[in-house]
Amino acid sequence: MKVSGARTVSATPEALWAFLMDPSQLKACLPGCESLTAGGPNVFRARMKLGVAFLKGTYEGSLTVVDPQPNQQFALKVEGGGALGTLTAAGTVKLIATGSGSTYVLYDGQAAVGGRIAAFGDRVVDATATRLIGLFFDCVASHVQE
Repeated sequence: MKVSGARTVSATPEALWAFLMDPSQLKACLPGCESLTAGGPNVFRARMKLGVAFLKGTYEGSLTVVDPQPNQQFALKVEGGGALGTLTAAGTVKLIATGSGSTYVLYDGQAAVGGRIAAFGDRVVDATATRLIGLFFDCVASHVQE
């Protein structure tokens, strides 16, 4: 499944970067996140309660920030799973200053789900992923707007 999009956030790249790299702040914006802790340099450990259609479950996994270029971009690797399925994903996030105190955020990646969640098919999984990403960026924007 391909995941990509763009958003403009009313905050500087520096403010946005600081928020995205702070697990105590980031946790509030990850839908269903029960815990998010630093697991080492550039590694976060997460526990989330999520659902697709009527299948809901608890998932544990890791998010690894790869090749961070502060205030500009980073790559992200995600691995996780639970009783209902697995998720692996990789992608990039770019922060582009607009010159007006806002940041244009570009994200692009690939994700794969396995297990019972995959049985719903790409359309349901894609729609759920799009909704969760939208909720995430709405929350981030509300927390870092200057």
